[in-house]
Amino acid sequence: MSIFYRGRSGKTQSRSPAMMKLATSIALLAYPLGCFIQLAFPDTTEASDIQFGEVFGFLLVVTSLFAFATFAASSFQRIVGDETDKLDEFEMDLRRKAQAFSYQVFASLTLIGIIYLGVASDLFDSDRLTLWHPQTYEHWNALFWGAALYAFVLPTAYLAWTMPAAPEDE
Repeated sequence: MSIFYRGRSGKTQSRSPAMMKLATSIALLAYPLGCFIQLAFPDTTEASDIQFGEVFGFLLVVTSLFAFATFAASSFQRIVGDETDKLDEFEMDLRRKAQAFSYQVFASLTLIGIIYLGVASDLFDSDRLTLWHPQTYEHWNALFWGAALYAFVLPTAYLAWTMPAAPEDE
């Protein structure tokens, strides 16, 4: 369940492993941080009274999307998202490992999120303790797009952080 953008030339963009590590880390960290900052600094009622937190949170979300766009046509993303008949055995093995790792992380995060939402909802209903839980369309929308972003980025992040070094030419 990944995507791969093949440019007009049909070639992938060469990205350094360090750049891929940075881009995937930014994509995975900036989105939830931006959403949290926007949640911590809610909308104001007057249009002229824009808060710094709203703008900064939005910029972090956009930064996360730009980071994702930087590796959408990379060789790492090609391994994760291209058609299987266009990959060799080594790339297929890398893809299997990346998808297995991503499934484990994504399933764990989903389970933790569902447990948290259940506890937060139960405590909210009993008025004992108030924990944040999604109550508006914007909250659910942010969770949905965050889950989609993580589903797309996690396999590529795994490859970026574990890809064996390319053999040096002699």
